[in-house]
Amino acid sequence: MTDETPPKKVKPARRRQGPRRSEASRIAILEATRDELVRSGWRKFSVDSVARTAHASKQTIYRWWPATGSMCVEAAIALLPGVPTQTSTDAVERVAALLYPFETCTRAGNGHAVLRGALMAAADEKTAGESWRNWMKSNVRAPLRLILAEVAAKQTIRRDYDIDEAVNLLISPVWHNLIVMRAPLRDGFAKEQAARLIKLLAP
Repeated sequence: MTDETPPKKVKPARRRQGPRRSEASRIAILEATRDELVRSGWRKFSVDSVARTAHASKQTIYRWWPATGSMCVEAAIALLPGVPTQTSTDAVERVAALLYPFETCTRAGNGHAVLRGALMAAADEKTAGESWRNWMKSNVRAPLRLILAEVAAKQTIRRDYDIDEAVNLLISPVWHNLIVMRAPLRDGFAKEQAARLIKLLAP
């Protein structure tokens, strides 16, 4: 009579929490962040509320965003559509394209309230401010510099323009409308601002 070796027990495979689940959780947190910015604003922003709404732990939130303001900035930036592809050679149209994402976002739902909260977070928190400035540098400042350099070469505007001044002239009214007036940007705002900038930089 031979002894039979009992079969080894096979442990059930552990379910992996892969990238898909993490991405779904991240999206839920950012959506909850936007809801909280609309409901409470930045100064009364509650991470507890975000965690409850997104069904996520605060530990997860703080692991991904050690600075709460950075989470708010990322949530707002995610709402901004990409700059539309430009085929026009018209300077005003090309500059206006840089502002269209703001105009579109603020006129859709509560986008203006989300952006307002994110801007205030960027003003209050160093890390959030750096995130916002980096986004602005890549998506507004650098492309604006390129457009103005090309326009200046055609002598449509003066060559001695200051890029910081140009950015301020273009973008400051956006911040005024969002923070001071607490309102969306009106239809046609982007093109009006672009035309005003090109006129002010004329030779």
